[in-house]
Amino acid sequence: MKTLLTPKNDFVFKKLFTGDTEILTGLLNCVLDLSGPERIISVEILNPDILPEEIGKKFIILDIRAADSSGTEYDIEMQVRKYDDYSKRSLYYLCRMYGDQLNSGREYSLLHPVIGIHFPDYIQFPGHPGFRYHFRLKDIRYPELTLTDDLSLHILELPGIEKHMGGREDGELREWIHFFNHAHEEGEINMREHYHNPAIHRAFRTLEALSADEITRDLAERREKALKDEAMFLSEARRKGLQEGERIGRKEGKKETLREIAEKLIAKGLDTAEISELTGLSPEEIKKMEHQYH
Repeated sequence: MKTLLTPKNDFVFKKLFTGDTEILTGLLNCVLDLSGPERIISVEILNPDILPEEIGKKFIILDIRAADSSGTEYDIEMQVRKYDDYSKRSLYYLCRMYGDQLNSGREYSLLHPVIGIHFPDYIQFPGHPGFRYHFRLKDIRYPELTLTDDLSLHILELPGIEKHMGGREDGELREWIHFFNHAHEEGEINMREHYHNPAIHRAFRTLEALSADEITRDLAERREKALKDEAMFLSEARRKGLQEGERIGRKEGKKETLREIAEKLIAKGLDTAEISELTGLSPEEIKKMEHQYH
């Protein structure tokens, strides 16, 4: 049998959790620490489609959006690349999901909570000993005072996460993290040894089925290549920007050269902040170029 696909590939991640919503409810209940009558019984996937032509695009976000029976909405993401403006982007998408619930003329009381659950495959907060973070709108002087629970974001950093975990209280979460990090390396025997949660057994079976499907495997490999190409492109753009900055001393000459690089980055779909960081051009200059480009 071929090796299993890694669930940390964002395309595979979305296929896995949108194809079987019982797996997704298991993950949500674990991360949100819901038990008994509070547990989520079922969810509706709000964005199930993955268009094949989108797979090769480097800068798309293959998130999962779902809603439970109470109306609470969820944005679940496997973060395979690090964004310089990740915090702003995450807040923007959560706020947009929140605002999209309210049509003109409807009352604010009809708004339902929006919860983000993100799994970055990198360290988002270096220098902090934790791996699991939960952000909400709280008062800085009185942390026990919360403005609202309607917006919250859970971030669980995958690298090295298992070293920080222990004890019964995080047993299910530890299994899920182990699944994300190691499922593609394991076989039937290891699967039985490491996973006691029925939802993860179900996820492992689904991952096997996805891995055996030639079309899914091809799309997953295309997605992986697109992400690697993106990383190489960013690295090369950064290197060229530094080289040109050193080589050309005259300000105007430098600006013209970096403008050419910026135009290529715009064509590749990078956002304004990323292009500004790579080239040294101001966000205002880049926005003018974007307007001209489009």
